[in-house]
Parts: sequence; structure tokens; C-alpha cells
Amino acid sequence: MAGVELAAAVAVSLERSGFSGCTEVVSMRPVNGGSINDAYVATMASGERLFVKYHQAEPGLGADQCAMMFDAEWNGLELLRKAGCFRVPQPLAVGRLASGAFLAMEHIDIRPLRDQRRFGELLAEMHLAVGAERFGLESDNWIGSTPQPNKWHASWVDLLRVRLEYQLDRAQLTGEAGQMGQALLQRLPSFFEGVEIRPSLIHGDLYAGNCAADEHGNPVVYDPAVYWGHHESELGIMHMFGGFSPELFEAYHQRIPRAPGFDKRLAIYQLYHALNHYNLFGSGYRTMCASLLKQALS
Repeated sequence: MAGVELAAAVAVSLERSGFSGCTEVVSMRPVNGGSINDAYVATMASGERLFVKYHQAEPGLGADQCAMMFDAEWNGLELLRKAGCFRVPQPLAVGRLASGAFLAMEHIDIRPLRDQRRFGELLAEMHLAVGAERFGLESDNWIGSTPQPNKWHASWVDLLRVRLEYQLDRAQLTGEAGQMGQALLQRLPSFFEGVEIRPSLIHGDLYAGNCAADEHGNPVVYDPAVYWGHHESELGIMHMFGGFSPELFEAYHQRIPRAPGFDKRLAIYQLYHALNHYNLFGSGYRTMCASLLKQALS
């Protein structure tokens, strides 16, 4: 993305959004933004810095949809901010170009998360807070660049089934893996028998790359795929790729103990993310999907 064009668009969108600070962008520096979006640090004429995410339009995800994706992220960031447990960057403006769309937000000077025990305590606090009465969200959003169905459901199992069906349909797994996917859907209610579930606010994509600490050591979270769901669903991706300490999970489960059948459900929640990675990044995740299906069904 040409920095000059993006800088001009960011300035216009900040003005339209009512941003109270300086809207003149003097530089756009590319930074690491993960595998889905391009990322920049915008320096304003005042010296203030903003963080800008940009997504290039692609087949099946046009510029308007890119803007909708960032609108959904804005809503997720605001829900997490209102929860008051973690520091969360404030979204400032969403804008659309012919080539894609962007989200400008508060820049936080992040560094590695050190106090993981405190992070676990705060995560449990967020999950225990009373909020929605149903499972889902007022609108669909995205996990990475994959649409995430969020239609409100009275039953968590019903929403989970919709999401797993969606990912399995996109994955088109064949052979034994495909058969296991259908078997899991049929048996899904059995994994939740006797388990009390109430809606918790879920970040939704909480791997180690989506959290950090600020300059004061306060835990920070960002890049959410928010919904109201079963608190255990948050832990799926957290256990998949490492980066979280045993102390974090110990602190979390001191507040929210593991319920019977936890390990099987954890495999199902990991499967959701493994399927999403398979759909986003390709066949390298097929073995992981098959292994998690076997683990859940064994």
C-alpha cells in the first residue's frame, strides 16, 4: 500500500470521525502486523503516533467488506475496553480506499508480557463478569479474514455447532477426517452434559501474538474476534501455539476451576481454530485438524 495515499486517507477519516488530536500525518512507517493485515505506525504533525491496520481487497473480500471487517473489530475493541480488565487500544477511525480499507487506533508502546499470573487473573475476571443473556453477538465478525457467525442463540452448543459446520464446510475435509468431523457434530451435545454454561465476554483470538504489556507492565490485548460464549472456548487457541506460562493457567483456574470433561472440550475449541488456520493458510494444518478430531472423539 502506498504510504502517501494511505496517510491522506487516514487524515480524512480522522477528521470525519471527530478525532480531537492532530490529523496531519507526516509519516507512515511499516511495522510487523501479523499474517492477515499490513500494519503501520503513523506519526502526526504533533508528534503523536497512531497504529494503522490496512487490508488489501482480495477475491471474496472487497474493499467494502474490508471496511466491515474493521468496523467489527472496532466494536470488539470497544466491548473489551468497556469490560475494564485489560488495557485495549482505542479505535479512532475506519476508512475505505478503492484498494482496501484501514483501521486507525491508539498506539500503545508494547513489550513482552511478564506478569502472566496477573493476566490469568484478569482473564478470569473478564469471563466471570455478568453481561449478555444469550450466546453470540449483535452482528457477525471475522476471525482473521474468515467470517465468524454470531447470530444470537439461547444455547451455546447450538452456536458452536453453527461455527464448526461453517469451518468444516469451508475445509471440505475428505476421508477419515471428513467422517470424524460429521461424527463430532452429531455427538456435540454429549460433551456438555451436566456443564453449567453462561455467556462470558470472549476475546476470541487470544494467542500470544495478540497480547502484550504496556510501558507500565499492564496487560494489553488487541486484534479480537469478540463474542459472548463459553469461557472455556477462550482457552483453545491459548493452548495451541505456546507463549503462555503454567502460572497463567493456574491463576485462571483458581478463579474458574476446570469442569468435568474439560480436556475433550478443549480439543474441540482447538479444532475450531485449527480449521480456521487450515482454511486461511492451507494443508499444513490438516494433520492438526485430524489429530484434534481423534482426541475429541476417542
